Amino acid sequence: MATTAYLPLQQTLGHFVQHARLDDVAALATVALLSTAYVTKGRLWRKTDPYSFKLYERPQQQPGAIKAAEQSKNLGERLEQSNADIAILWASQSGTAERMAGRLAKDLRKHFGARVLLLDLSDIDPASCADVPETKLAILLASTFGEGDPSDSMHDFWAWLHQDQGSPQVLSALRYLAFGLGNSNYKHYNHVIDVVASQLEARGAHALLPTARADDANGDTEEHFLEWKESVFEVFQGQLGYKQQEAGYEPSLRIVEDASLEPIDLHHGIPQTRNAKKPSSTESKIYALPIIQSRELFSDATDRNCIHMELDLTAFQDLKYKTGDHLAVWPVNPTAEVELLISVLDLGQRRALPCHIKSVDETPVKVPSPTTIDALFEHYLEVCAPVSREHVGLLATFAPTDAVRALLTNISVDRSVYAEHLESNHVTLARLLQYASGGVGAWSQLPLSLVVEILPAMQPRYYSISSSSVVQARKVAITAVVSDTTLSTAGERIPGLATNYLLSQMNGQHPRGMKYSLPTSHQPLSSGSLHAHLRKSTFKLPTLASTPIVMVGAGTGVAPFRAFVQERARLKGMGREVGPTKLYFGCRNAAQDFIYKDDFVEAAVKLGDAFSMTTAFSRPDNATDKQYVQDRILKEATQVCDLLVDGNAYFYICGSAAMARDVTDAVSKVVMARQGWTEEQMKDFADRQKRQKRWQQDVWG
Repeated sequence: MATTAYLPLQQTLGHFVQHARLDDVAALATVALLSTAYVTKGRLWRKTDPYSFKLYERPQQQPGAIKAAEQSKNLGERLEQSNADIAILWASQSGTAERMAGRLAKDLRKHFGARVLLLDLSDIDPASCADVPETKLAILLASTFGEGDPSDSMHDFWAWLHQDQGSPQVLSALRYLAFGLGNSNYKHYNHVIDVVASQLEARGAHALLPTARADDANGDTEEHFLEWKESVFEVFQGQLGYKQQEAGYEPSLRIVEDASLEPIDLHHGIPQTRNAKKPSSTESKIYALPIIQSRELFSDATDRNCIHMELDLTAFQDLKYKTGDHLAVWPVNPTAEVELLISVLDLGQRRALPCHIKSVDETPVKVPSPTTIDALFEHYLEVCAPVSREHVGLLATFAPTDAVRALLTNISVDRSVYAEHLESNHVTLARLLQYASGGVGAWSQLPLSLVVEILPAMQPRYYSISSSSVVQARKVAITAVVSDTTLSTAGERIPGLATNYLLSQMNGQHPRGMKYSLPTSHQPLSSGSLHAHLRKSTFKLPTLASTPIVMVGAGTGVAPFRAFVQERARLKGMGREVGPTKLYFGCRNAAQDFIYKDDFVEAAVKLGDAFSMTTAFSRPDNATDKQYVQDRILKEATQVCDLLVDGNAYFYICGSAAMARDVTDAVSKVVMARQGWTEEQMKDFADRQKRQKRWQQDVWG
């Protein structure tokens, strides 16, 4: 039985071995074939495409990024490398000087055929201005902000101007033109461009025109720029030998639709800083911050609103603020304005198509690319910005009818006619086009490149942080009054862009029905969050809590002082010695807009005698009690002098520039009378305090 049982098993094993040998041969043949294919890959078959890596590059990557980093910082060399005769250098804080520099560069190329090099002032070595030959020309546009401060991109150049250059004629070959942007509400109006011009001339440079200054106190920056540009054109014709030529619209951008792009390749609305290649040391990255809570601060909010909003930093470990810093909020355009612009331009069928935006004349592209029209108009361009007189004239060249062309031309050629139109109309691009010709598709032939060029890039709005990092390190609070304006003739309400956006986020809806989200996919923001980043500030409490401080704020200018007082109250509760803490606060009416009253009452209980607060109401119930903060300072002259002079207190002002100027005058008057000082002695005292950071201002126009 054993033998009988064994035979079938032996036969079975024999078949197995036979089949195994056949499988082995097949396997070996397959391995040999694959090995041969691997060895010959790239030589006999499937030769490698040397540019295949391009398939894996994100379209957002800028091909010129490496080249830009390798370029010389010597201005003379850059002019030679670019074969340019004109260098336009800009130093901008909010982007206005940058935009105007770009417009001037384009106009000089178009009207005179000039070879122009456009540069951020921080892209050059300041000392290399001495290497610019006298056959070339430098044009500088620089803004002044704060208390006569230069913009961030100008710090190296500013430091160089204040250094001893040895030879007084080190810039004897440099010819230049200068244009400053400022606001006469500020005490140091256009201080930066004045210093630049005086220092350049002290070093032997030659100005071909007197230094020009724009004043934004009444919104005249654009008109002053146009007047200066006319003078520049005269210099080019009269002194530099250029011949002006008439020229039509020449696009500086090319917009190419590309349906092959996937949603992941596109910029859907996440903001980018103006100079992403050179991150600022004073500003954080931009994040979508969740809104923890928000509330209305005005007791009567039927017509006016003031927002207190707190945002959560918990999920973003690199976001760390200090008391006195700023939060920059990136607004979103209202949906109604976006839809109106898309409608009047007849872009409804193209609004979601992916598109590349490329420069055709080396003009920097001010918006992220690739993107969509929806994202451009909702997030990246300020569609609510007023249209300048110059741009109205440019739009006239594309008018659909002779009547429309005549209407727009009439508005653009006369400054008074344009001003009258602004007084009675809300002049956004969409509203202007609709006003001129509201027919469906009437403006369908207007180049989209021109629309992108006309509209300014979206800019963040900065708010003083009204929370203390000692009290709530992972929550940041801001305070914002909704800044609507009313047309003087028509009575139409023009909503402030950022503050109405914040108001819409306060309770999930806007009290006047404004909406801020297009019904499209790939929205960059989830409900209840907004894009923002932190900016460092020098507006700081003294290191020692025992140091006396005097604070003066009006309206939302009290925001950082809420943080200051809360921090000192916390330190007092921790057993720290806290010095005299004096607050002057002004608002319209005690019953309606005395913001943070409860917070200050609570702080007063915690701080005891260390804290005192003086209020001033400009619209009290009893008209005879009308006062401003500077009036209260004059009445408390002795106390103010005791703190500022004898106590060497830190002095802070926050609010409008006009208020800050009046407060400064009042304080100067009080101290001069008490000390018997001359104006020069008072100036020396104030300058010394500012150098020691004991006199600080956080003001706006």
